Amino acid sequence: MTKSLKRVNLPVIAAVLMIIISTLMGITVASASIVGGNTYGSVAAVQARLSTLGYYTSTVDGAWGSRTTAAVKRFQSDYGLKADGMVGSATAGKLGIRLPINGGISLGKTDANVAAVQARLRTYGYYKSTVDGAWGNKTLAAVLKYQSDGGLAVDGVVGGGTARKLGITLSSTARSGGISKGKTTANVKAVQNALKSQGYFTSAVDGVWGRRTMCAVMSFQSDAGLTVDGVVGGATERKLGITLTSGGSSGGNGSGTVGGNISESDLNLLARCVYGESRGEPYNGQVAVAAVVLNRVRSSKFPNTIYGVIYQKNAFTAVNDGQINLTPNQTAYNAARDALGGWDPTGGCLYYYNPATATSSWIWSLTVHIKIGRHNFAL
Repeated sequence: MTKSLKRVNLPVIAAVLMIIISTLMGITVASASIVGGNTYGSVAAVQARLSTLGYYTSTVDGAWGSRTTAAVKRFQSDYGLKADGMVGSATAGKLGIRLPINGGISLGKTDANVAAVQARLRTYGYYKSTVDGAWGNKTLAAVLKYQSDGGLAVDGVVGGGTARKLGITLSSTARSGGISKGKTTANVKAVQNALKSQGYFTSAVDGVWGRRTMCAVMSFQSDAGLTVDGVVGGATERKLGITLTSGGSSGGNGSGTVGGNISESDLNLLARCVYGESRGEPYNGQVAVAAVVLNRVRSSKFPNTIYGVIYQKNAFTAVNDGQINLTPNQTAYNAARDALGGWDPTGGCLYYYNPATATSSWIWSLTVHIKIGRHNFAL
């Protein structure tokens, strides 16, 4: 009977002894937390603000611990709040945050959007991990700390204000980057080798364009002060110190093919049409204009060449007013290539018009399938 009682009471006695020892040593058990729950994002937001304000000197890791509790208490004491280490509405208000925090990207957590955010945060020293295009807790913590230090709303969401401060352009459509001269095996290998030699690409050099290659390009572009778009254009090519060749070119006479039976001259003409008709429009709207041209080429109602479609009488305003002769920018070329690669944001439309400037009564009789930017796209 006595032995049984001893066995039962041993855990209780041990617990009591621990409390007595802790009390004697002046140790207090940290039981503070965030009202509503210690989620990763909420804890990281609290830590980020306390770090910016000089109360928290450890890593913003989203994990609540004694250091976070102590920092909260110091902050509360200095701001005339009850120093209990509990982050309720009053403390959160003084910190300038609204809990709970979930975070994200306003235009979507696509590979390219996330990679652009990670690349810039890594360049600025906020993100220490690999630029991989995958949203996770480390990315969220880095965004929160950057927002806090930058005087932005600390919500973990990369919206317009945060994107502008980071110096990146987000897109509501999926992008995969690329090479302006074509994703040929030779070009991709050249890019991968150059990135690998500088420590940006750690995978096998296989000549296959994928997310890892795109992310490595974006990380390099950010560090080099280039536009972070994942596209290896002339500026990125020169910074990498490589010389790429036009995909599928049959020689130096400018008549080589680009993607199937599309010649360099047709690509240039399509890019000029995109630039003359839709510069300043959202990127998917520029791709849509190129897609309409290609849809007409495939339709029995129109000429069967890019040249024939674009120069058909009164078909495009840019031809009538001479803007077709302007030099297109890289975005226009990218849009033309994406359309040639099969991307059609219009779903097969043959017409588009700006309802604010359209004068043709006939155009209004068409069924509008989608509106992108200032253009209606119709069949």
